[in-house]
Amino acid sequence: MSADERSGASLPATPSPDDLRREIERLNGMLDTNSDWIWEVDAQGRYTYASRHALALLGYEPREMLGRTPFDFMPADEAARVGEIFGGIVAEKRAFAGLINRNRHRDGRIVVLETSGVPLLDADGSLLGYRGIDRDVTARDAELARQRDLARRDDLTQLGNRLALRERLIDVLDASAPRPPHLVIMLDLDLFKAVNDSLGHKAGDTLLAQAAARLDRASATCGARTFRLGGDEFVVVGEADGAAAEARLLTAIEDCFLMPFDLDGRLLCISASLGVATCLPGQETPEVTLARADHALYQAKEKRQSPRSSRL
Repeated sequence: MSADERSGASLPATPSPDDLRREIERLNGMLDTNSDWIWEVDAQGRYTYASRHALALLGYEPREMLGRTPFDFMPADEAARVGEIFGGIVAEKRAFAGLINRNRHRDGRIVVLETSGVPLLDADGSLLGYRGIDRDVTARDAELARQRDLARRDDLTQLGNRLALRERLIDVLDASAPRPPHLVIMLDLDLFKAVNDSLGHKAGDTLLAQAAARLDRASATCGARTFRLGGDEFVVVGEADGAAAEARLLTAIEDCFLMPFDLDGRLLCISASLGVATCLPGQETPEVTLARADHALYQAKEKRQSPRSSRL
């Protein structure tokens, strides 16, 4: 008699095929009702398992996912970006979390997923694949994008603000990415303070909003962007590859002030002074570029000539 028999303890029963089948069905049911999408891929990144939630997220039945890779469901540029990141993860055989990626739903819309996974290794440490989860963060991503946009937008004029301008100049001044010459044109409205003081702040705000709209339209026709620094100061940043392009952009800006502005039925003619600086990629910061444009604007206002523009 064995020790277990003498002690009265019973040996665990070997699960029957029916028991195993029911357990597998129970686990699959749990996975399929999970609010996250559960998946496994092999060492080549091909899906070997996809839970039912793939249908809700991307519009594909799990069986349609098998043998394909996550990158097959991404736009080409996103597949390249995420593929480079994931390649580094795979090379180190490490777990990862919170990898944001854009995917194209079967119906064509973009779905933003947050992906986390752990490596599957065999006994000798070789990579067998990954197991992980995806969750839909499209709404969260859209809200974050909205908040980022609001943080970079001027409330009164809806133009880009100082933060947006600085980011634009950082991009233009990046010497690692060759690009055509760019102009930074700083301008303010002549005698704006007098208008604001005599007609009131509401009229001043109306004038600023109308001037901003005109500048935005005019700069856009030349492939440029307009930003508001604050008060009546604006900055236009745009390509100017050659004298003709420079003249076209400057003329478009100056033409914004040829027609009178309508301030609640009161027509007002107002001019602007311009200071121009050429961007020097790899040689200066956004602050230095803006300081040169500001100095050119100061010189233009000192000269008090038409067109009142100066350049540094």
